This record gives sequence, C-alpha cells and structure tokens, in this order.
Amino acid sequence: MGLRLRYLLLWACAWAISVASAGEPALTSASKTVVIDDGSRVEVEAGTLQVPESRKRPTARRVTIPYYRLKSTASQPAAPIFLLAGGPGSSWLERVENAESFQEIAFYRTIADVVVFDQRGGGHALPAMECPQTTQLPVDQALGPAVLRTAMRALLTACRDHWLAQGIDLAAYNTVENAADVDALRKALGYAKVTLVGGSYGSHLGLQFMRQYPEAVDRAVLFGIEGPDHTWDNPAGRLATLQRIAHAAERDPALAGRIPEGGLLQVLARVLGRFESAPQTVTVTEGAESMRVVVDATVVRHIAGRDAGRHKAPGAWPEMILAMDRGDYAIAARSVLARRNLRLQDPMHYSMDCASGISDARRERYRNDPATSLLGDINFEYTALCDLWPSEELGASFRAPVVSAIPTVLFHGTWDMSTPIENAREVAATLRNSQLVEVVGRGHSAFYNLYARWPPMRGLLRDFLAGKRVQFPDTVDLSAVELPSAPER
Repeated sequence: MGLRLRYLLLWACAWAISVASAGEPALTSASKTVVIDDGSRVEVEAGTLQVPESRKRPTARRVTIPYYRLKSTASQPAAPIFLLAGGPGSSWLERVENAESFQEIAFYRTIADVVVFDQRGGGHALPAMECPQTTQLPVDQALGPAVLRTAMRALLTACRDHWLAQGIDLAAYNTVENAADVDALRKALGYAKVTLVGGSYGSHLGLQFMRQYPEAVDRAVLFGIEGPDHTWDNPAGRLATLQRIAHAAERDPALAGRIPEGGLLQVLARVLGRFESAPQTVTVTEGAESMRVVVDATVVRHIAGRDAGRHKAPGAWPEMILAMDRGDYAIAARSVLARRNLRLQDPMHYSMDCASGISDARRERYRNDPATSLLGDINFEYTALCDLWPSEELGASFRAPVVSAIPTVLFHGTWDMSTPIENAREVAATLRNSQLVEVVGRGHSAFYNLYARWPPMRGLLRDFLAGKRVQFPDTVDLSAVELPSAPER
C-alpha cells in the first residue's frame, strides 16, 4: 500500500466528520513511529488540525491539516521551528521519511521543537486534490503557443469542473488562508512565537505570515526567495541569471576554443532565429521505432534554460546550445516526445499561484521586457490558464513589499533559474533587520549546498536560530565547477 494511500485511509474518516461540523479549529494527536528510509525509526507526535475551508465565506466544510511535532533535545529550547514546504503543494510529511531531509530536522531539533505539516490542498492534507486528466499532443506538427493553450485549457476546465462538483471552494486555497492555517496550528500547539524556515513557495508563505501575524514570529530563515509580487517569473532576472551561467561556462578551460564569437547566448539567439524562420523535422529512433518529430521555436525556448547551472551535469547546458548551433536537434526532439503526454500540475498550484498573481505595474513591465525576445513568454501558464481557475483576488496590499523588523536571514543562489537573485535583493530591501547571503554559482538549492559545502553554515545558523546576534557574510562563493572534457566528434 502506497504512502499517500495509507494517509488517505487514516484521515478519511476525520474528513467525513469535519465536513458536517463547524466551529473552532480542532486538534487531535497521538504518538507515532516514523520509519526513515535508511531503516532508522523516530517517535513523533502525529496529529491533525481541522480548520475552516474558507474564513471569508464560512461554511461547514473543513480542511484537515496533518502535522508532526518533534520535541527538542535541547535543555533550553529556542522558539519552535515551523518548516514551510515549497511547491506550492509539496509534502513535508513525506520528506520526513527521507534520510537526507530528516538530517535537517534532526539538526533543528537540537535547537528547538520542530513542526512539519502539509499545507491545505497539498501533500496529505484533506481534501486531497489532483488533476489526473491527460491528453496526447501531436509530435509531427509544430507545438506553438496556440496548440498548447488549447490543450491545457481543456484539461484545466475538466479538472476545475470536477472539484467544483464536489463542492470544493477552490478560491479558498490561497496564501492568506494558508498563513491563517499556520497561525491556527501555532495556537493549537500552544506556542506564543515561532521561527519560520521555508524556501521557494515556502518563502512566499513565510513572508505573508510575517506580514499577517508579525507578533507570532520570533525570526525567519528564507531561501530561494519568492516575494509577494514574484509569483510570475521575471524575464530580466532570468536572462541575467543565464548571462551569469553562460559567462562562467565560457571561461571554463573545457570549452576553450569552442565558444563562437558573441558567446553562448548569442549562439542561442542565432538558433532561435533559425527556428523562427522554419521549424525543423528530426527523426528520432526509440528501439525499433523511428518517428518524425517537428521542433519549433517554442520547444527551443522551453529547453533554453534546462540544466543551466546544474552542477551534477555542468556541461549539459553549454553542450546542448553548441549542438543545436551545429544542427543537432536531438535533445530538442526528445523534449517534444517527453511532453507529448500532457498533464497539468495539482490544483494547489493553480489556486495558490493564480491568487497570488501579479501587480499591474509588474505585469506591464514584464510584457515589455526585451528579454522576452530571447526567452519568449515564460509566464505562459499563468496567461493561458489563470482566467479559468476560481481564485481569490488578494489585492495590491498582498503584493506590496513586506516591511518588517523581524530578524531574518535570506539565502539565495546567483544561478537560481526559478527565482532570480534580483527578487531576493528586492525583498531584502524592506526587511530592516535582515541579512542576504548571496551564494555565488549555485541555484535554487543553494541553501542546502551551504549545508553540504560550507563549513561555517551549521554553526552560524545554530546561533541565529537560538536567538543570538549573528553576522553572516554577504556572499559565499561556491562557483567552482569542472566541465567535462570536450566529447569526441
């Protein structure tokens, strides 16, 4: 029996009862043994919290928030640490069973109580929602924006209508309600203040919690920063990130003499120009079957940043760009095949992200950003789909910068292709008691790269979480990377 199914069976009865009951949030808890995937075991307090599905449109429907609490081993614990998952919709409860993730929890536990939970609409929270609908895209014709938009809108409409028929208030699954759930859990567990640790969407939620419930936050550690007006991707920031990655690759001895004049991004622009003029047909062989696959500029733009800055395969991105310049489109064609069975993300993604939205001023700036000539519409999913999905209009006050004096440390990689470092700098500017640590040469996982490769990390972070005044460096350089030797041709 799969992990998700076990959780659903465990909490199905609680959900059925909660739909018919209203009132204050209800907490249940019991001891549980969690088996880590390395064979070790840990005792946790496992429970659920029932919260209103919507605090704005009250009904009898409730949302079940599952949580684990691990009591601190410290003799004088600091403020309890609440871990905020990314996604939106990722499951911290599942991560507990991963040995590497549990090491992070075990470290925090030596400082304070640790609380992990699954946010409304995600992980093992109830109701558990997904968009299982799929469709097959053609591979023998160009997959332009119009084709993708039509297919994606049909899938999302079917998913939306299914959950609306179940009585789900999809608009209630937004970051303001999510932050209220976190505060309800804090109160139910008896904590006056908490420390927030969250990355990516978890930083987005953390910042809103800091604004919504400032008196409840002792301090915060945020990484892979997504500010309140950063849900839509920043074209200029992404292009600047690609420029940093390309510059590093161009200086590497492994590529000496192989970079055409103008550099990798100029090469990419030349390749795109070729596809803008005419899509290319590529024959791809899989086993005994050969297929003719059409590659167009949309596909090339989709893969343009794939694997950029990836340290586990540092040569993958520059080699892909150089290969396409030579007329080798195999990687692009295989990307078409990988996307032919189109499936959308879970409802949590659309509810949270479409509600967070974008300010009018930023939308206009992105629309006119010169970077789109190279990158295309990197917010295509939002522009194509958000008008279909019921979502709360959170307003200009939600998207305004968070102004706070809460002690906060921000970690962000200069090669982050998901949330560019420019966003983190913008957020840090209005957090008066914050420190931004720029991790040179690392991406969205820069926070964890510091754990693994920067010896001072644990000591400094321990002191900060324990409530001490700590001075982090402005930058940590982890850019050293070796590209593989040039392949035989």
